Amino acid sequence: MPPRKFHNAALIFLVVVLAASAARVAGAAPIFNRLLMAPSGSTPPKDFSYPTLAGEQRTLGEFRGRVVLLSFFATWCPLCNEEMPKLVRVHEKYKARGLTVLAVSVDRSPASFVKLWTEKKKLNYPVLHDQKFQSRVRYNVRNVPTIYVLDRDLQLAAWSVGRVDWEGKKAARLIEKLLARPAAAGDAAKVSAARPR
Repeated sequence: MPPRKFHNAALIFLVVVLAASAARVAGAAPIFNRLLMAPSGSTPPKDFSYPTLAGEQRTLGEFRGRVVLLSFFATWCPLCNEEMPKLVRVHEKYKARGLTVLAVSVDRSPASFVKLWTEKKKLNYPVLHDQKFQSRVRYNVRNVPTIYVLDRDLQLAAWSVGRVDWEGKKAARLIEKLLARPAAAGDAAKVSAARPR
C-alpha cells in the first residue's frame, strides 16, 4: 500500500477507535452530573473521625438528627471550585431547619492550605480534612466532588458525582422531604445540633 493511502487508512482506523471509545464513555456518563436516588435499604455510610482544619476531631455520628450533605472535594478540582461555594447558599437556607453541609477535603496538602482555600471561597459549613484519602476505600470516592445526601438517621437517600443544581426543583424536593421526616425515636435527643458554624 502506498505511504499516503496507508496514512489515510491509519487515520480512519484511529477515528473509528476514538468514536467507539467515546460511545462507551457516553454510555457510562449518566452517573455523572446527576442527583441519583438511593435504592431502598441501601447500606448506610460508615462513621468516620476526621480532623477539622483547626485539628479538632469530628465524627459523622455527631450529625445524627440532621439532614447531611456529605461532600468529598479537593481544592485542585475545577468542579469543586464551582460546587462548594454553591453549597454555601443551600447550607444557609436550610441550616435552621436541620440541614448541615459537611465537607471533607481529600487534599494531600496541609490543613493550612485547605483553610486558606475555604476562607477565600467563604465556606460557612464545617470542613474536615482526610489528608490520607481514606475515603477512597471507605466511601468509594473515585471522583470529586462526590456528595452523599443522608437523612436524619444518617441513612443514604441520594448521591451525586460532579455538577448538580442543588437549588433546582429535584434537589429542593428531596431536601424538603428529608427535613419533614423526623429522626428515629431517641435520635432527636442525641443531636448535638452538629455545632454548625
